Amino acid sequence: MPSAVQFAVLPAVVLSLAALRPMPTPGVWATHPQAAGTTFTIDPVHSVALFRIQHVGAGQFWGRMNALEGTVVYDAASSTPPALNVTAKLANLDTSSEKLDGNLKGPNFFNAAEFPELRFVSTGGTKGPEGHWRIEGELTIHGVTKPVSVDLEVTGVATTPFGTKAGFEATTTIKRSDFGMTWGVEKPAGVLGDEVRLIVALEGDQAKPAEPASGS
Repeated sequence: MPSAVQFAVLPAVVLSLAALRPMPTPGVWATHPQAAGTTFTIDPVHSVALFRIQHVGAGQFWGRMNALEGTVVYDAASSTPPALNVTAKLANLDTSSEKLDGNLKGPNFFNAAEFPELRFVSTGGTKGPEGHWRIEGELTIHGVTKPVSVDLEVTGVATTPFGTKAGFEATTTIKRSDFGMTWGVEKPAGVLGDEVRLIVALEGDQAKPAEPASGS
């Protein structure tokens, strides 16, 4: 594996998102099923998934997956949780090292040839204060699907010259061994951490309504 030094410099967005804001102290939380709302199509230019893992028991290094795809359904006036359907393609994996990118896409890790994408689909959520949600859903990595809880912040909804946009930031921590990726955990032991921190920044464009079919 390359040394941690190779990952010391990553895009400024990584540094800005690394300083995570903690979730507010929970007040009265209420669980709601998902419901219909405004559909926002994920903007691949302004959305990114970041992952962080410990290297050789020392530093934490970062990677990212660019050009995310999918939708977020959200109703700001409703008490129903946002509904997320997000896909990250391993072809867009970026660690700033071509050698490491190839290694991570290989059979010891993501095995992109057989499992070319990662996907999260929400199933419900719990409402918190100040635009925060605890979203439940299913995460698929390496062909394995597991339930996960995600802390989600609605970062803003704005009307712009380019249409209505909405922003969301999701964070969670998973164990990669739960998804069958154990290289560096068991053998060789201690080379890479098992826990992976995920930060997913999403910006979506309000989907345009379908035009009615023309008459015959």
